[in-house]
Amino acid sequence: MMIRLLTAISVLTLVTAAPAPAQDVTGSSDHPLVGRFEGAVITAYDFRDFDEYDFADEPITKREPDNLKALEGAITRIGYSLDGNQSLAEVARNYELGLTARGFEIVFKCETKACGGGNFAYGIETLPLPQMVVDPFNFRYLGARRTGDGSDIHATVVISVDANRKVRIQVTVVESDALAFKMVDAKAMQNALTERGSVALYGIYFDTDKAAIKPESAPTLEEMAVFLNGSPDLSVVIVGHTDNQGTMDYNLDLSHRRAQAVVDALATNHGIARDRMVAAGAGFLAPVAPNDSADGRAKNRRVEVIPR
Repeated sequence: MMIRLLTAISVLTLVTAAPAPAQDVTGSSDHPLVGRFEGAVITAYDFRDFDEYDFADEPITKREPDNLKALEGAITRIGYSLDGNQSLAEVARNYELGLTARGFEIVFKCETKACGGGNFAYGIETLPLPQMVVDPFNFRYLGARRTGDGSDIHATVVISVDANRKVRIQVTVVESDALAFKMVDAKAMQNALTERGSVALYGIYFDTDKAAIKPESAPTLEEMAVFLNGSPDLSVVIVGHTDNQGTMDYNLDLSHRRAQAVVDALATNHGIARDRMVAAGAGFLAPVAPNDSADGRAKNRRVEVIPR
């Protein structure tokens, strides 16, 4: 049995570096600190630069739990579906070995009854149906933590089965040391262009895989408008940048659409002449940090303003 497990975990490690299967949802990828079980397909993917998550480090015995640990930071949620005859015990054991090999400490692990049964299944946070399915009578849970180098990373793995007897897995990673974005005002934009020839903006927000600007981007767009109105002879290139999650073609297209959305918002809502702005997308071709952490990926996802 141990030989089988060790063989399986070596596969789990290797598959992290392999190209994502064609069946994975668009724009998704494994989390580099966790990986995937061999043969699993990504059916749901959600990343938030900053969000909240309730982490379970003990059984849940109440329908409305009051013993969850509140976390916040950059959060990645990935749902997988696995065909085959693997047991929940085998999948859970492989994830446990994989997490400990990557420096995580398992702070809590359990199976159905020991977790708290239905109270636990309903009390923990999972992706909505049908992206994730948790059978309250048959599931496994792992909660892990990794600290060091100023980082604090929590990971959870929920494993269950659906009505078709497929194994369903959700991996959630909370990286609490992710970049805290700062507001850049019009004066700071002017100084950055004078000193560096460009200004990187992190206050324009998009949902994962989307190009529609979120409402909380309004303050940064207003400052961009103040800056451009104060420099009426300046024409600029608005450049969208992404991290390296997904293919190059996908990210080039996504980054261009996001840049165009910024141009459209400035023209439509702030009266900036369109002929002063050009949209461009660089995808992940101009990183400012490594893409192997949430902090690095967050720094790489930006909108940049360059004079032309």
